[in-house]
Amino acid sequence: MLINYTINMIDNKIINLAKSKNKTDFEKYLQPQWTWKTFGSIAATILLLTLVSIDLEVNFISLFSNSLKYFIDILTRMLPPDFSEFKSLVFSMIETIEIAILGTFIAIVLSIPLALLSARNIAPNIFIFFIARTFTVFFRAIPEFIVAMILVIAIGFGAMPGVLALGIHTMGFLAKFYAEDIEHINKGPCEALAASGASRLQIISFGIIPQIIPSFVANNLYILDRNIRMATMLGIVGAGGIGYELQSAFRMFEYPKVSAIIIIIFITIFLIDNLSSFIRSKIK
Repeated sequence: MLINYTINMIDNKIINLAKSKNKTDFEKYLQPQWTWKTFGSIAATILLLTLVSIDLEVNFISLFSNSLKYFIDILTRMLPPDFSEFKSLVFSMIETIEIAILGTFIAIVLSIPLALLSARNIAPNIFIFFIARTFTVFFRAIPEFIVAMILVIAIGFGAMPGVLALGIHTMGFLAKFYAEDIEHINKGPCEALAASGASRLQIISFGIIPQIIPSFVANNLYILDRNIRMATMLGIVGAGGIGYELQSAFRMFEYPKVSAIIIIIFITIFLIDNLSSFIRSKIK
């Protein structure tokens, strides 16, 4: 990805400066560069945040002075956690993971052709490139909640609206990630294949895909991790999973059950995050 490419350039610059005989350049590079532009940027940022807070009528002092006692009251009501329905909650969490997995799979399948058409260096022509990029932006612009609410009305309650909402929305993100990876590949293998008379499909299969497989897997794991969290939230609008149980517990003021659900969600996300990190470390 572009971020990894930029980081590698910075790392190489630091290494070259460290190996340089002129240690003054390396020492200057490590020193913070405080200029008037830096101070101006910080002042402009503070001013912008202040104006936005005033416009939104956000008062952090009032928040901590008046609302803190209500927050503490809710926390005390949530203790101790109620795990009396542990088995049912675990099955709901498994359903949430299944929704995320299926939604991610749909997004991967649909985003691959969209990425191939929206990558500037391999798009058939500028017209198709523009259309594909427009679709990519369109799918990213629609939040999962809106898609899920529409699908719940059209299809009904259950897992299907959640699966389709995640697939439609994250398809745009994956297509963008894949397209950026394709645009920054090494052109040498592709040019060699083209010179030898390889077809477009062969160039994609043997010149492009092998170069993007590590980032392809990493992006998919990131989206899956994200979709599990989002699938939890989509349950609140009736799209199935443990989010529906969480909404029901809040409506019934069953705060000990709420804390039990939050603990189950946290443990699940923690385990999946560590598993995905382990897998990413093995494919680098």
